[in-house]
Amino acid sequence: MHNRQLTFKQYRITDIIFLTALFTISEVVVTLAANKWFPEQPYVFSLSVLFIALFLMRWSLYAFIPAIVGAVAFCIASEALPEHYLIYTAGNLFALIPFLYLFFRGKEKVRKDPLKTAFFVTLIYIFMQFGRTFANICVGGSLSNFFLFLTTDSISLLFALVASILLRKTDGLFEDQKSYLLRTEKERNEKMRRLQ
Repeated sequence: MHNRQLTFKQYRITDIIFLTALFTISEVVVTLAANKWFPEQPYVFSLSVLFIALFLMRWSLYAFIPAIVGAVAFCIASEALPEHYLIYTAGNLFALIPFLYLFFRGKEKVRKDPLKTAFFVTLIYIFMQFGRTFANICVGGSLSNFFLFLTTDSISLLFALVASILLRKTDGLFEDQKSYLLRTEKERNEKMRRLQ
């Protein structure tokens, strides 16, 4: 019985499913905990900023999958009104726009530089709030709600900044997966040549 290796496509599907499930479960647990322990607090805590940053870095625009699933999970856990599903889904989808920064700057440069990583994560956060504001206006809200979204979700940004700067030091985690697999394969081949 020979050992069958995953193809790159199978690896991508497996990784996306696993991380999306992890994100969804974590988002529900965090949201339920925050609602139970701090029901009167004006602040919101979500893992969306961190996980969208992680997915954009690993799988580029496949990040739309956890963006949508995460928004729905957050709204279900929050017992949100129907319009909130639109607001939070739009926010998470707008958060994909900073992929352009990764595309033009280069994923590896962003990953290696903590300031560029922090800027990338902050862009995700700002575009997320623009998306929420846009959707909120579509359902009758005000442009001034942009600042409300910015302030109430600020803890999520702080957490995402600290976590992403720490995660980028873990080999292969906060890294484009195709580049990571090619790099590790090259390192293995070089090691085998040295041992021969």
